[in-house]
Amino acid sequence: MKAKHLYYILALICAMPLQSCYIYNDEDFANDAEGNFEMLWKICDENYCYFDYKNIDWDSIHTVYKPRIYNGMSNDELFKVCADMLAELKDGHVNLYYPYDGSRYWKWNEDYPENYDERIILENYFNFDYHRKGGFIYQTLPENIGYMHYDSFTSEFSDYLLNHILYEFKDCKGIIIDVRSNGGGLISNVNKLACRFTDQEKVLKGYELIKTGPGHNEFGDTVVNYLTAPSSSFSELNDKSEMVKYTGNVVVLSNRGVYSAANDFIRTMKVLDNVTVIGDRSGGGGGIPVSYELPNGWSVRLSKTPMVDVNMVHTEFGIDPTEGFKVDMAEDAHITGRDAILDRAIEYLLSK
Repeated sequence: MKAKHLYYILALICAMPLQSCYIYNDEDFANDAEGNFEMLWKICDENYCYFDYKNIDWDSIHTVYKPRIYNGMSNDELFKVCADMLAELKDGHVNLYYPYDGSRYWKWNEDYPENYDERIILENYFNFDYHRKGGFIYQTLPENIGYMHYDSFTSEFSDYLLNHILYEFKDCKGIIIDVRSNGGGLISNVNKLACRFTDQEKVLKGYELIKTGPGHNEFGDTVVNYLTAPSSSFSELNDKSEMVKYTGNVVVLSNRGVYSAANDFIRTMKVLDNVTVIGDRSGGGGGIPVSYELPNGWSVRLSKTPMVDVNMVHTEFGIDPTEGFKVDMAEDAHITGRDAILDRAIEYLLSK
């Protein structure tokens, strides 16, 4: 496949239509229960990107759910059938929205240990002495290791805040970046944060596979994703020389609650030589979603562009921690007050 060598910041632009709605030709589908169901099925059939990867027989799923649809059924009944059908895709980026509800698939997180408890860290590691700003909780651990937890990639933060945090950690033995239970957000914030931990101008982090036709396996060009420093239009800093960086040993903490843009952060950080990922496999969410509108005004969001790692491996079902660093919190952590994942990170950094 032909590769388009685009900077990753341009990939953000491709990802931006998360809230845009594309409208199919409404004349092909009546605005009734059967018409909306058929249009929803067709939108997924022609645009969803993981049918082959997940071995989903979408025609058979149509056969299962179509008998449950009849004109005259209530909106709540129609929504329930459509939501159940979309759940067959097993994708947290697939959602159906109507005025009173929104469908969701959360088993990527719900079926696994939580492996994170903020209270344990704040009470037993910091004695409630910490800083909170721009989505970050940060403080230096007693072992002279910097710790920062980022709650959501929707939380905006300034370059000046990152400069301040990293300057505070400049003499630390290492830094722990905790993104456990971070459900995602803006891919631009992934780049903005990750670029602070490498001195390379451009680092290959993976690819996007561009769907070019209605067939389940119709993919054309591949967009190359790079980690680069944000351009001046995406930064408050006047010059890259003003950007404080940390290129010492870094540990990223992960659990199954890491999804979407946070999953992309794991994909990004794993390619850096100074980074080790500790904890559980991330939750996934490797498809860039787009939205479409149905005749009745409801909207459906679905994954259309898969993101893969540097080895062309899909990230839809999550990314493993660094080999040898799979760790779970103990079941009695709330009693002992110890976070086994954080303890392993501290132990590792002290050994370096």
